[in-house]
Amino acid sequence: MKTLVLGNVFVDVIVSVDALPKTGDDLVCNKQTVTIGGCAYNVATILKNFDVQHSLVSPIGKGIYGSLIEKELLENNYGTNIKVESGDNGYCLCLVEKNGERSFITIPGIETKYEKEWFDNIDGSKYDNIYISGYEIEKESGIVISSWLSKQQNKKIFFAPGPRMRFIDDKILNKILDMSPILHLNEDEALKYTHETSVIEAARILNQRTKNTIFITLGKKGVFYFDKFNYKFIEGIETEVANTVGAGDSHIGAIIAAYSRGYNFEDCCYIANKVAARVVAYEGSRLESQIFDKNEYILNIKEA
Repeated sequence: MKTLVLGNVFVDVIVSVDALPKTGDDLVCNKQTVTIGGCAYNVATILKNFDVQHSLVSPIGKGIYGSLIEKELLENNYGTNIKVESGDNGYCLCLVEKNGERSFITIPGIETKYEKEWFDNIDGSKYDNIYISGYEIEKESGIVISSWLSKQQNKKIFFAPGPRMRFIDDKILNKILDMSPILHLNEDEALKYTHETSVIEAARILNQRTKNTIFITLGKKGVFYFDKFNYKFIEGIETEVANTVGAGDSHIGAIIAAYSRGYNFEDCCYIANKVAARVVAYEGSRLESQIFDKNEYILNIKEA
């Protein structure tokens, strides 16, 4: 089973602060880390760590940030299949507070301007699963991506819209939801989009819309799994939180990885909770291969 990870790779500038600044504040950061991340790359990293077949397709621009991204991808044996000469990639400023919570400021680049021609060399027939996030689906890029997706037949689409779900043009979002994607959101995203106060009710509404499985992450409480036949709260793993950057990406990445290895979705949740707990205890946004042993996360017969 092979997955196409379609999306953006970002330079993440992670700045640790005691608390978010208020208007007029003058803060000094406690620590700064510059790393390569982004939803698509975080997901691809987890798939790679689980030895799951996949391709990462992401535009690489020309400039400082594009050069950093290209170097990273080549070092990790990913191709540079979309080269863009008209501008540089963007980057993301991640403000991480003492409690591990994070806020993002995205400085966009060429990855917000997808073009139809970028998909000419992508053979969708080679893939069983396709992953997309919400960051690529806004504005004109969403028109291009959703049009290409609509031509792909018999695929499982894993859609993690993130906080951008409420900002995606209704026509584009509805086009994607009409494809019956598997949705992955956090509690805040699900409640805000559905205007509900109950996770169960939010999941029910989303399930009625997509006619497919819904995953709603609940932070340290775990994840809520819902399909038309049943629903279940699956407890999280106790851990000390250092940084929640990349936790959601790694969670959906682990679900795709476990599903690709033959687990049912309920067991996928247990595995993904284990992975997410490890990610939030780590200062970076990704669990690189040298600190990841898939055997620590794959369920044994007793657990499954």
